[in-house]
Amino acid sequence: MAGKRRTFTTSTRVPADIHQVWEFHSKPAALETLSPPEMNVSVGDREFSVTEGASLTIWMSPKGTFLRFPWVSKFKNVTPPLAFTDIQTIGPFAHWEHSHSFVSEGDDTIINDEIEFSVPGWFIGDWILGALVTRQLTETFHYRSELLRSRTW
Repeated sequence: MAGKRRTFTTSTRVPADIHQVWEFHSKPAALETLSPPEMNVSVGDREFSVTEGASLTIWMSPKGTFLRFPWVSKFKNVTPPLAFTDIQTIGPFAHWEHSHSFVSEGDDTIINDEIEFSVPGWFIGDWILGALVTRQLTETFHYRSELLRSRTW
């Protein structure tokens, strides 16, 4: 049984053209680069590019653990250079849908992320795991934001 659905949102302004930001985010190296080192993220297909209906296998470790598991995402709503959504089809969550959108504003681009997720289990498990996931997302996206803002585009 799945816990309740939660939503995590964040935005980051980067000093780059929307096409540069799209190009970076549509390649698998972005996920490896933007993930904190302790998550040990690696992507199965080095030639992958975000396209409608494509699937990508990612290997990762939850922060603070030695476990390593596969995560398979399927991509939908791909609208270069404006948006895409990845949906977990195999992985640890009962539900995971991550929408990425890119908005050009002058010489900058605003990256908006919205993640809707639910963890397995209910009540106590949902309460504890939901809070842990939200905290880890906050830390991960803070890391990403700092990296993106300081990146040489």
